[in-house]
Amino acid sequence: MKIDHFDVVLSKDCNQPYIGGDNVQGKIEVSVSEKVQISRLSVRLHGQTQTSWRNKNSDVVYESKELVLSEYADLTRDLFMHCDDDFYLSEGFHNIAFQIPLPLDVISSIERENHGWVRYTCTAVLDIPENGASEIVAEEKFSRLFIAQSRRPALSVQMTVSEMGLLPGETIPVTLLIENDLKAKAKKHKDSHECVQLTLCQQLDFRSQNRYELHLFDRKALTIVVEAHGTCKSTPGKGAQTKIIDFKIPENLPPTSIKANGLITCSYFFKLDMDHFDVIVPVVIGTVKTHGVV
Repeated sequence: MKIDHFDVVLSKDCNQPYIGGDNVQGKIEVSVSEKVQISRLSVRLHGQTQTSWRNKNSDVVYESKELVLSEYADLTRDLFMHCDDDFYLSEGFHNIAFQIPLPLDVISSIERENHGWVRYTCTAVLDIPENGASEIVAEEKFSRLFIAQSRRPALSVQMTVSEMGLLPGETIPVTLLIENDLKAKAKKHKDSHECVQLTLCQQLDFRSQNRYELHLFDRKALTIVVEAHGTCKSTPGKGAQTKIIDFKIPENLPPTSIKANGLITCSYFFKLDMDHFDVIVPVVIGTVKTHGVV
């Protein structure tokens, strides 16, 4: 074999995710022991979604696949700089750098057993015209990341989130206006307090097609608490009370899905858990803050 080594190396480690709009940067490594003629070098970013499960009630299997990313770069001209006039790649070690931008709306990597997954790979292909034409393939995996009001007799809650569009890592104020006209209960301990919990939830929706009857679809959903903060309830009989919670959005959250009808979509909402009802406020987790947009 005239080529001892052929590999694609990304600038980020496999545990460092990319976000929409990032450039996927890397290099192609080629080690040649004896000069060899080449015809093409290309790199492709490939993303695929799969949903698959067996419906417990009907025992029917649902399974779907969808291509969510296919970005291509031709590096042949860059490789020719390492070749002679007859396109023979010289002996030695060669590095060919590349970068391919990711679309802003690319869905994040997901792995959920008995639900589905989203996976991404970066594939390099070197075409060799010798011996009836052949190709060498190298592959590397990579990963990608209001006002609401409810009321019941004697108890009302209003939750206000300062912005609908949020970014991972930032801290935003969430304002609670709680009015409790219920009669105060006798407390066993002087300093005891009743608490409520404010949570940021991630919802993953999965859609899959019947393996045999293609007009049938099934759906599943997972709701995950990604961050929670507790606060004390308002004192009964004291009228409306305002509480402000500085809520830290966790780092490295995958963004809200832009494509609403994909096989896997991701969305977020704040949830205030009261005794007899919940207050829900949808929010959008993004990757880049845009300015000047009203």
